[in-house]
Amino acid sequence: MVICASDLRPLHAGGIDPLVRAAGDAGATGIHLAGGVFLGDFEAVIPAVLRAGLLAPSMALPLAPRKLAAGKRLPALAAAATDERGAAIALATEGLEAGVAAGVRFAWLDFGPVSLPVARGEVAASFARRELDADAGDLALALAARKAFAERLADACRWSVERLVRIAEARSVTLVLPVGASPWEAPSAREALALHEAFRGAPVGLAWDPGRLTAARALGLRLPDARVAAVAAAAVAARETDAVGLDAGYLPGLGERDEALPARPELPRNAPVVVAGRADATDAEIARAVASVTARYEAQSPSP
Repeated sequence: MVICASDLRPLHAGGIDPLVRAAGDAGATGIHLAGGVFLGDFEAVIPAVLRAGLLAPSMALPLAPRKLAAGKRLPALAAAATDERGAAIALATEGLEAGVAAGVRFAWLDFGPVSLPVARGEVAASFARRELDADAGDLALALAARKAFAERLADACRWSVERLVRIAEARSVTLVLPVGASPWEAPSAREALALHEAFRGAPVGLAWDPGRLTAARALGLRLPDARVAAVAAAAVAARETDAVGLDAGYLPGLGERDEALPARPELPRNAPVVVAGRADATDAEIARAVASVTARYEAQSPSP
């Protein structure tokens, strides 16, 4: 089912009506509740979505209960400190309970940012000047630091998934793991595939996101075709986006997509295909993106 991400029309910028109208007019089946939605919004958002004849089959986790104070951030599922991961699990559990009551069946995990000694903006500036070098400079330093943190990050991600999958499985919810587009994100493609293997048989799969994969390759991250194919095979949901340079998350049709990527994965029946992008996309651009993505996925024969 093709659905629209809520951040296409941020709830706290114009209320729920612009989102419901854009998704409905585009022919989307429903709404993906992304990070800009707070748990405290559910009481108003879910009835409005359902009244419009739309579904809310998927959501991001964890979500903030309300708007965070300036300088505050959500606890991270991949945090080094166990108590912070525990706080993130508690928020994710609260969100999962609220989501299940609204009909959510897919929960997309956000493990939080990875802090490195080199800021992402410094690498982006080098990329813009065409001075990016994976063997020297800021990018090399970032990659070396990320490699040093890899085992700790993998352990933290596994710790969090292990706790959440018990809750999700009891509620017939599938956990969707992201694939990072840069060293500042977790898990990487290799780490996500390892997590998928570690939880084989459990309701855990990967997100297919061509925008992120395109951005990762633009950055020079090692993503051979065999690894991309493995990500596609492990996908249980899709987030359809484009990339512009190192930035993923553009509405399909408004950016670029690595032409070497598969057209789409073969997803399970009723898996959500989330059309996502920036809030400045017009209703007409959203409609074109939904139509294009729908045509792409209608061409596949759904798996059982």
